[in-house]
Amino acid sequence: MRYIGIDHVAAQEQLAAVGVHWHAVGGEGTEAERTVIDAVLPDGERQLRGTFDAQPPAAGEEHLAHCAWHTNAVDEVHTFLTGLGIFEFMTPDGAVTVVSEAGDVMANRGAEHRFLPVTSQQLRLRHSGPADGDFGYVATATHSGPWPVIG
Repeated sequence: MRYIGIDHVAAQEQLAAVGVHWHAVGGEGTEAERTVIDAVLPDGERQLRGTFDAQPPAAGEEHLAHCAWHTNAVDEVHTFLTGLGIFEFMTPDGAVTVVSEAGDVMANRGAEHRFLPVTSQQLRLRHSGPADGDFGYVATATHSGPWPVIG
């Protein structure tokens, strides 16, 4: 993971304040990934819920669905297998931008966020709640300004 416009320590502190933790674990199936999953999700709710093949949005759709500011009603753990994306999380100090890369794991405990796949990106999804439950997506009123440019 990389942070845009903020140093690593400040970014992690601001993200932790809203329930987000980002880790470079080296890939799926590592002990580091299991440690994050076990710390965030209750026993019995740690199973793989699915694989998401995220594609960059079509022109004009950069602020719709998961690309719009929203919250989810569940605690989430996502392992990034491939590709490159941008996550932004709203904190009391403003938005924190994270570049998601293969080998990262993101834990989110309800923070307001938006996600933009920059390249084709594959994620493994885990979340709390019943086995047949969904994310409980709720759009927020945060203005969807331009996405940051990554270099």
